[in-house]
Amino acid sequence: MLLVPTLSLIKKRQKQWKVERIYDDYKILIEKEKSQIDAIVVLTPTPLHQEVLISLLTENIPIICEKPIVSSYEEMLTISQLYDPNKHFIAVTNNYSGYPMVRELQEKIQNDELGDILQIRLKMPQESFLRPPKSVRYPQKWRLVDGYIPMISLDLGTHLHHLSSFLLQEEPSKVMATYDKFSKYNVVDNVNMFIDYKSGIKGNFWLSKTALGNRNGLHIEVYGSKASASWHQENPEKLEFSYNSGQKVIIDRGSDGEMINNPLYNRMTPGHPAGFIEAFANLYNDIANCLDNFLQTKNKINSKYVYSFEHALSGIKLLHNASISNDKKTWINND
Repeated sequence: MLLVPTLSLIKKRQKQWKVERIYDDYKILIEKEKSQIDAIVVLTPTPLHQEVLISLLTENIPIICEKPIVSSYEEMLTISQLYDPNKHFIAVTNNYSGYPMVRELQEKIQNDELGDILQIRLKMPQESFLRPPKSVRYPQKWRLVDGYIPMISLDLGTHLHHLSSFLLQEEPSKVMATYDKFSKYNVVDNVNMFIDYKSGIKGNFWLSKTALGNRNGLHIEVYGSKASASWHQENPEKLEFSYNSGQKVIIDRGSDGEMINNPLYNRMTPGHPAGFIEAFANLYNDIANCLDNFLQTKNKINSKYVYSFEHALSGIKLLHNASISNDKKTWINND
C-alpha cells in the first residue's frame, strides 16, 4: 500500500526491472524477504516514516531513509528508544552535500582557506505555493498539513540544517524563528531563522514556498575573515570566492582543487553539469561503502559524507525549537 500506486504500474515496473517478486505491503515484504535484504530505502511520505522505521529497526534491517527522518521531535524520541548505533544502520539521504562544489567548499573551510568563519547564510526560496509547476500535481495533500514543526521546515529546513552542519562541523546553540502564511493553503509557507553557534558564528536560514521567481533557489554564502564563498544550486558547477585582497575567483570542475579532481566527480567532462542526479549518485556511493562495512564488521557509520540518526535527531530538535521560538517570540537554547 505504500510502495506503488496501481496494479498496472506494478506489473509494468516488474517487467521493466525484471523483479521476481513484488509486494504492496511493506510488512509482508519484511516478513517474506528479511533474510535476503541488504537494506531497505524508505521513500514514503514523511508522515509514514515512523511506522516503517520501527518495523525495520525491530528486525535489525539496515535503513536508507529519505529526509526528514520523521515528522516531529516526539517521533524522534520514540525512534531513539529503539535505535542502537552498535546494532542498527541508518543513513539519511541529504543529497545536496553530494554536489562536488559543496564538498570542495567543505574542504576549503576545513583547510582554513576562508579564515575564521564569521557568518553563514543559507536560503531555499521556492514559488510553488503561488505558482505551482504545471508538470506535476502539486502540492500533495500530505504537504498541506502542519504539525508542531511545519511541513515547510521538514521539507526545506532539514536541508539547510544539514548543509550548515556539513560545512561548519558544528551544531547551532541558539535559534530565533518567525513563521508566515502568505498563500491560500493556510499552512506556514515562509520561515526565517536566526542561528547562533558557540564558536561565535552567526547564521541565517530563509526557506519559502511563496517567493516568486525562484524554482529552487538553494543558495549558500559563507563569510570568513580571509575570504567568502557563494554557491547556487541552480548553477552547481560554479563556486565563487571573494578574498580580503579584493580578488574574486570562480572555480569549476575544470579548476585545480582538493576534491573536484576526484574521478568520482567527473563522470562527464567539465562543462556538462554535475547535477542533482549525480549528487545523489555520489551520496549513494558513500552510503554503499558504509553499508558494506557495516554488514561485514557491524561498526557504526564513520564517514565525513554519510549522516545517520544522531544528525537527523539534531535537525529535528532544531526545527522543534524554532517552533517554540516562533510561539514565544524569543531566542531558544538549542543545546
